[in-house]
Amino acid sequence: MTNIKMAPFSEGSEMSVLSAILTDSSMIHEAMSKVDPDDFFSHRCKILYNTMLRLERKDKRIDMLSVCDSLKNKSMLDDVGGIEWVSTVEDYEPTATVISHHCDKIRSLSLQRKFISKMNDYVDKAYQITEDPSPLLEEAYGSVFDMLNQADSKSVDKDVYTPQDMAERGFIDAKKRFEDPEAHSGLKTGIPTLDGYIKSLKDLNVIAASTGVGKTGLALNVAINLALKKIPVLYINLEMDIDQMLCRVLANLSGITVDEIELGRYEQDSSFANVAGIAKKLEQSSLYMTHNKPKNINKVISLINKHHSKHGIQVVIIDYIGHIEADKLSYKENNRRISLGRYNQTIKNACTKLGIKAIVVAQLNREGDKDPDLVNVGECWQLAQDADIFLILHYEMTRNADSTGPEEFERYYIKLAKNRNGPAPRTVHVNYNKKTQMITECDHGLRKGSSQGVGLKGMQALKTAGTLFDGEDSE
Repeated sequence: MTNIKMAPFSEGSEMSVLSAILTDSSMIHEAMSKVDPDDFFSHRCKILYNTMLRLERKDKRIDMLSVCDSLKNKSMLDDVGGIEWVSTVEDYEPTATVISHHCDKIRSLSLQRKFISKMNDYVDKAYQITEDPSPLLEEAYGSVFDMLNQADSKSVDKDVYTPQDMAERGFIDAKKRFEDPEAHSGLKTGIPTLDGYIKSLKDLNVIAASTGVGKTGLALNVAINLALKKIPVLYINLEMDIDQMLCRVLANLSGITVDEIELGRYEQDSSFANVAGIAKKLEQSSLYMTHNKPKNINKVISLINKHHSKHGIQVVIIDYIGHIEADKLSYKENNRRISLGRYNQTIKNACTKLGIKAIVVAQLNREGDKDPDLVNVGECWQLAQDADIFLILHYEMTRNADSTGPEEFERYYIKLAKNRNGPAPRTVHVNYNKKTQMITECDHGLRKGSSQGVGLKGMQALKTAGTLFDGEDSE
């Protein structure tokens, strides 16, 4: 005899929520914060809830008459069972006090159904595997983690902090910083002036540059600075293979050129011994790098979650976001910018949940070659909006006053284009040795106009496009 299992749901809870809203229309806000239409299992309950949401968006009262009129106008009144069924809903449980409990139950059962459906899909796929199951396991792992994020998206541990809560939490935090200022000084880039501006890496940090300017070099310098201080860093490189990245790491640490290490031909006899010593230093660091390039956003999130659990990762670097492959939804949307914006938000949400900092590397468009700004993020507008810190690495050709040197040379600088809750825009001049991948601060003073007006063009352009920043970034 076949054991038929029914999908878990509670029609009683769904009816109770709808009844509470019909009794007191203000309860729609409680429901909206906890459940979506797709969380309802009953088809007619889902239709009724959607109707209520539609009335709310139009700022109309939600009651028996308005709901039935709206359903009738959409030719959907008969689909739910007519006025008689809507009347049954209204009388089902005429109290608003239980709505929170029933919303939580609806949400929980919805996630349970999604989990069952998703796992059944993977069971079917598992039976069809003829080779290594690791890719499928990784995909399943990413899907589960994504569902965990969904579970948290409609729930919070605490809706509001009371004055007592804030006083207690504020004092404890201040006490920790007083007792050990160094331990609570934050995560640094290793570039002193820049660190003075930003104080510490924030939740979402963006490093952007034009093609070939050195965005990977800057990201790698930040990663190495943190890792040598025993701060676990996961570097997810979506462009280069592991051997190329290791050559860059060894060059950065040793001061020996990438070419020498790659070709095995050293200008100095002692250079290889230096590389061997540096390799030992690298062994004692907290730098982790991906061996295989993850192909999609689920695998990226899976890697972050996996190595946070395994190695206690505190910072993850995605180099670079433009190399994340489009998924089926992206193709359906036919909009690369929308999909990359969604990936960016997924990365930020996943890292925030784990309590780690994210550094996303992005590429500027061609317009950013001359005077880069926030408006020149070719990957996605969402990066500029979501970022807490936005760094742009750029260079300008400068004439050499010293006749002994080249007539022109490249002068690099990092533009702090956005700095949530801190001064911006700001410019920090740096020395960038492409041969060794080393970036160090240099004292050239601020570029003319760098502290006044730089970035306003970008801010205005974003506002014109309808993309507004959360909070002020200027002093």
